[in-house]
Amino acid sequence: MTEGWSTGKRFASYLPAKGRATTVQFTSARRITNGIDRAEKVAGYAMSFQAALVAGGWA
Repeated sequence: MTEGWSTGKRFASYLPAKGRATTVQFTSARRITNGIDRAEKVAGYAMSFQAALVAGGWA
């Protein structure tokens, strides 16, 4: 996913290098592995995980 082996798209194609990602960005990043299958649900998980990181002091 970091190098784009499966689809030719990498995380960097969808997510910011620094700072927080949006729900739309996480939903789009789902295309790297499984197209848009359950993309909104997975984006919700990613947003929750990101919020926990921020609460823990991640900038």
